[in-house]
Amino acid sequence: MAIKNAEIEDFRFHDLRHTFASQFITKGGDLKDVQELLGYKTMTMTLRYSYLSQHHKKKAVNLLNGLTAKSSESKKTD
Repeated sequence: MAIKNAEIEDFRFHDLRHTFASQFITKGGDLKDVQELLGYKTMTMTLRYSYLSQHHKKKAVNLLNGLTAKSSESKKTD
């Protein structure tokens, strides 16, 4: 009834698993925790449910920003 009242179409219960896994990862959780919390036996299945947004992927890659510059600076002072 709630789904009908909210006018949600094509809802499947397992959609909630996708949403949980993706939001958990986006908020900083790790894939091993998702696997254990949702009861997946394989990491392949975990990855199938744990979508990352483009923004989240870019943020993750940006963790490496400055890595080369820091390495270059440390060589200059050695």
